[in-house]
Amino acid sequence: MDKKIAFIAYESPFAPCGGIAAVMGRLPGYMQDASGLGVIAMTPYHHNIPKTQKINNIVGNFSIEFEGQLISINIHKHLTEKWSWYFIEPIDYLLPPDGIKYFAGKPHPYLIVKGNPSVNAEKLCRDALLLGRSIHNTLDVVDPKAEWILMMQDWETATTVLDLASKGKHQNDKYKLFITLHNSYDSGVTDSHLLQVGINPVACPGDTVLQRAIPFVKYPVFTVSEQFALDLVEDDFQAQVMAPHLQELLKPRLLGVNNGPFIDLAFSRDMLQEVREGKLKRLQEWKAENRRTALNALKKFTPSEDKPLWGDLSQFDTNDSACWFVMAGRDDPRQKGYDVAAAAVESFLKVSTNHNGKARFFFFPIPGDEGLFGLDFLKILADNFPDKVLVFPFVWQEGFFATLCGANYGIMPSLYEPFGMANEFYLKGSVGIGRAMGGLLHQIVPFWAASSFSYAAEIRTMRWHSESAHPTGILFKERDHIVSVIKDWNGINTAQYATEETPTRPNRVQERLQYPLFRAMVHELKLSLTDAVNIEPTLYYRMLVEGIDFIQNSLSWERAAEEYVRNVIDV
Repeated sequence: MDKKIAFIAYESPFAPCGGIAAVMGRLPGYMQDASGLGVIAMTPYHHNIPKTQKINNIVGNFSIEFEGQLISINIHKHLTEKWSWYFIEPIDYLLPPDGIKYFAGKPHPYLIVKGNPSVNAEKLCRDALLLGRSIHNTLDVVDPKAEWILMMQDWETATTVLDLASKGKHQNDKYKLFITLHNSYDSGVTDSHLLQVGINPVACPGDTVLQRAIPFVKYPVFTVSEQFALDLVEDDFQAQVMAPHLQELLKPRLLGVNNGPFIDLAFSRDMLQEVREGKLKRLQEWKAENRRTALNALKKFTPSEDKPLWGDLSQFDTNDSACWFVMAGRDDPRQKGYDVAAAAVESFLKVSTNHNGKARFFFFPIPGDEGLFGLDFLKILADNFPDKVLVFPFVWQEGFFATLCGANYGIMPSLYEPFGMANEFYLKGSVGIGRAMGGLLHQIVPFWAASSFSYAAEIRTMRWHSESAHPTGILFKERDHIVSVIKDWNGINTAQYATEETPTRPNRVQERLQYPLFRAMVHELKLSLTDAVNIEPTLYYRMLVEGIDFIQNSLSWERAAEEYVRNVIDV
C-alpha cells in the first residue's frame, strides 16, 4: 500500500481564526517535500464563512448515523499548488435535533452560538464529533487503498481517534495517529453523548476528548514550540488551571517543533548590511515613508458603524520623532493580553516624562467572542489619552501594514503563547516586546540590561539564549512565587467581568486588577515600555537587524517539516 499523510484541522486558510490556519497554509507543502509522500488536508465545510463558500467541487458522498438520523455528507476538493484540501459538508435535509446546523460558525469556525459560552462549547463539541466520525469515510473516498499517517490538530480533530478506536481501526496498519497541540484547550464529553453520535465509549474511556484520545496516538504528542512543550507541564496556568487532567498523559510524550516564520521580509536585505556597517539612513527613511503612508491613510479614513475608530484623529499627535507601539491580533481573553497592555499603557502614560510623552500606541484588535463590548476597556483608554492612543477594532486594510512597518515596537503581553507573532513584527521592521512565555522565547533574544528583564525572565531565557548573544528585543516576566498565583489564574480564567449578558459588572481590566498576578504583569510591561522608549537609535536598529537575522537563521518550515517527518515516518 502507498503511504500518505493527511492533516486534519478544524480551521484553515479558508476558515481562519488563529495560528492553526496560518500553519495549515504552509506546513502540508513542506511535509510533502520532506517526506516524499502524498499529502492532503481535511477540514469541515464551514458554510457561513465566505472563503469556504467559494469551494464547490464535489468529488464524493457518503452517509453516517449521527444523533439519531442518517446524515448525507458531500466531500469537496480544492487543489493548491502542492496539495489538495478536502472539505466535509453535511447536507442538512433534516436539521439536527436542536435546530442548529452543523459547522455553522461565524465569523470564525469556533463561534456557533453567540452570547452563551456553555451552549457554544456544547455545539462545538457536537460538530467536532461529527468531523471525527467522518474522517475514515472521507479517506476511503480519497484513496481506499492507502496507509494513512494522520496529523490531527488540537482536540477538535482528536475526535477522529475516538471514532477509530470505537471501530477497532486504531490498531491496524491502515492508520498511524498523531496529535499536535496548538493550545491546551479540551472538551468534556460524556459516555451518553458518545453513544448518541455512534461512538462506543467503552473503547475510549475518559472524561474529555483528549483524555480519551491521547492513549491511542503514537509518540510523541507534538506542540508548536519547544518552550510550549515545557509550559504545558511546568507553567502554573497550563499545568494547574488549563490542563491538570492531562499532566500524566502529556509529561512523558511531549515534543515541541518550532513553526517557521509566517511572512517574508518587508524590505531588501542590503539595508540590513548597511545597518551593520553603521549606516542607518536608508532603513530610517523606509520606516519614515511607511509612517507617512499610514498617516495619510488615517487622514482619508472615515469611521463607520462597522469600522469604528476609538480615539480622536483631530487630537492624535503625529510628531515625527514619536515612538510607535503596535499590538495586533484576535482578542482571546484567556490568551492575548490586550487587558494587560491597556492597563500598562495607562500607567505608563500617567507618568509625564520627556520620553513617555513621545510614545504613541496603535491597537488593532480583531474582536473575539465577546465582540466590541468586550473591548470597551480599550475605548476608555483611547478616550482618556486621545492624543496618544488609537484603537482600530476591525481589519484596517488601508493602513495596518504601513503602521506596522513604520512602528518601532510590537507588543505581545500574552497570558500564554504556544508560538507567537514576534516573527511577523520583526520581518515587517518592528522590534518585539514580549512576556517570556512559549514561542516568544525562541523569537526574541532579550536585552539583559533592561530594567524589565527580571530574574523570572532570565531563568526562562537561559534555556535558549546566552548572555553574549546580541539582544534583539525586550522580554519581561512577573516574579515567580506569587502566593495567590493559582487563585489568580483561576479568577482570570473564569471571566467574571462585564459582558453583553452581564453589563453591570466591572470591565475586564477593572475586574482583573484585583489579582496580584495581573497587577504584576501590568507593572513589568510598563517597565518594558519605559525601557523601549529609552533605547537609542543606533542600538535600536542593531537590535532590529539582529532580530531579523535571528528569526531567519533559527526558524524555518523546512526544519519543522523534517522534525515532524523523522518522528512520524520510519526510515
